[in-house]
Amino acid sequence: MPPRSRSSIAGLIRLVALLPWWLSLSAAFGAWWFLHPLAGQGALPTLDSLAGLGDPAVLEKLLQELRRDPRQALEPLVPLAAWAGQYLLPGLLGIGALLSGARRMKRGRLFRKALNNPEAISDGMDWQQFERLVGEVFRRQGYAVEETGAAGPDGGVDLIVRKGRKRYLVQCKQWRALKVGVKVVRELYGVVAAQGVAGGFVVTSGSFTEDARQFAATCDLALVDGETLQYWISMVSGRPAPEPSSRHCPLCRSPMVRRTVKRGGKAGTHFWSCSNYPDCRGTRV
Repeated sequence: MPPRSRSSIAGLIRLVALLPWWLSLSAAFGAWWFLHPLAGQGALPTLDSLAGLGDPAVLEKLLQELRRDPRQALEPLVPLAAWAGQYLLPGLLGIGALLSGARRMKRGRLFRKALNNPEAISDGMDWQQFERLVGEVFRRQGYAVEETGAAGPDGGVDLIVRKGRKRYLVQCKQWRALKVGVKVVRELYGVVAAQGVAGGFVVTSGSFTEDARQFAATCDLALVDGETLQYWISMVSGRPAPEPSSRHCPLCRSPMVRRTVKRGGKAGTHFWSCSNYPDCRGTRV
């Protein structure tokens, strides 16, 4: 198989692997169910007839028929396309489902590791595992997550997360000893402004400098430090989430106040809201 064909197939498999495994598997069965009956309609072209397509005269005649009546010209090829597709499409979708399932298992193991041993977030994971963990935490909060595949621990945007029609950019910084400074926050803000997305997140296993927090408070960026990340992990796991040691807004670090939901299905429940609301909309559950 030519290298270009192999790379195209590999790219298609990687694209399918981004889908949930159950969706890819359902699509594989659907493709077989649809194409298998079509493959039995009419006789398949012979090898001699397919080889004849290399003849310029035969090819020119086929092109003329396509221009005159595309449907009639392509109709003899439908059984062949269906015969090949009934094996090719389910095969590709099945491989994608296996890769998607394997990735989900890896993310699940990382999440359980971080849940049971908070110190592993900073000391027991490399930067790639940290990015996968952050993506899993966003998934469990209802976001659709796309991994950008940024090369290196200090690359640009690592994740693109979506909820509803809003899109956010996420940069992960697994800095064990140093604080994340304002330069990183400014750089992400520049990308957010250039792409016109709803906002962004900078997530670290450590902490942020005061300058970084003050800058983030002036724009649509959320800073998630190690303490807040562990709080999110506990919260989405269903375990009782320990109150953060400091009840400060995760966006602007102002004091938080306890409020009660007054409307909707969660009426009567409590949450922590920034005291600067509505200028700042930072919350904690």
